[in-house]
Amino acid sequence: MANPLLDPNSRIVIAHRGNRAGAPENTLESLRQAVEIGADALEFDVRVTRDGIPVVIHDVDVDRTTNGRGLVESFTFQELRSFDASARSPHRTGVPLPVPSLEEVLEAFRDTPLVIEVKELAAVEATEKMIRRFGAQNQVLIGSAETLVVELFYRSGLSTCASMRDATRLIPIALAGMRPSRPNFHVLSITRRFRGFPIPVLRMAAAARKVGIATQVWTVNDPSVARALWRGGVSGIVTDDPRAMLRARAA
Repeated sequence: MANPLLDPNSRIVIAHRGNRAGAPENTLESLRQAVEIGADALEFDVRVTRDGIPVVIHDVDVDRTTNGRGLVESFTFQELRSFDASARSPHRTGVPLPVPSLEEVLEAFRDTPLVIEVKELAAVEATEKMIRRFGAQNQVLIGSAETLVVELFYRSGLSTCASMRDATRLIPIALAGMRPSRPNFHVLSITRRFRGFPIPVLRMAAAARKVGIATQVWTVNDPSVARALWRGGVSGIVTDDPRAMLRARAA
């Protein structure tokens, strides 16, 4: 079975941390809502607990999203589960939501394409093992802002986004209109601006397409921007608001 996340001719909506516009991010509830809305894929973040359990949370600490305090890596999985992952969300319903494990997410979304951002080197081995345990190799795409993390996954046989280093190397090639060499990565995942600087997204997407590589752009919440990106050859929109992006695609 081909991985649908790798198709450069698709126009997919990828729910960033689930339905972040309507639910506490990176919770099972947020991910479920995104699937119910009709998102084509889910994106979420993985870190690892003190006892080596891969869990779905974005920040290095629990302070912003839960009612706890401290680094994720300082807690065991059971300790982490005592916190409410919806505590600081504007979409809190009053029902506590735990920080999910990667195992729970893979179990709950066996038929859904998943973009997994591995946030730290410590989570690489546990994440790969869990993906293989579920036989989800053709369902997932791995990314990370950490170049070393991505380059370790390059050697794993799993589908990967470009490392920051490789994405940066593509910029002058794209601006020159040249055909790049066949890369180690499977998807170019980029943003429209990075640290205040504009990124030539459509030129990069055109260069990637020459070698059969799909481009996904994060994080896009403006329907008009999403439509322009799709028209320009971008294949995936990563968004906090999957409902709005699905409407934009249908318009």
